[in-house]
Amino acid sequence: MVIARPVLGHSGVRATILLAEGSAITASTIAQLINKAVECVAVRQDSPSDQDSYARLLSQYEARLHEIFGPDPDENCRPLLEVLIADGPP
Repeated sequence: MVIARPVLGHSGVRATILLAEGSAITASTIAQLINKAVECVAVRQDSPSDQDSYARLLSQYEARLHEIFGPDPDENCRPLLEVLIADGPP
């Protein structure tokens, strides 16, 4: 995934994270977010109007969640993964 516009996170008056436009979100980026105790990241996109495109989007969304949570999420993370899959993409 590549960031389409700059992202700036704040904690009070201090910037906690900045992702520049064009930054790639990789396993290394996710590890850095974890090290900085980032608890939430949301990437919004418009849902496609046709069913085939939406089915592909759902498949990509679920695959990405499995990449983030890993092949065998622990019992504390599994309920969150299941809810995110059930709710679908934002």
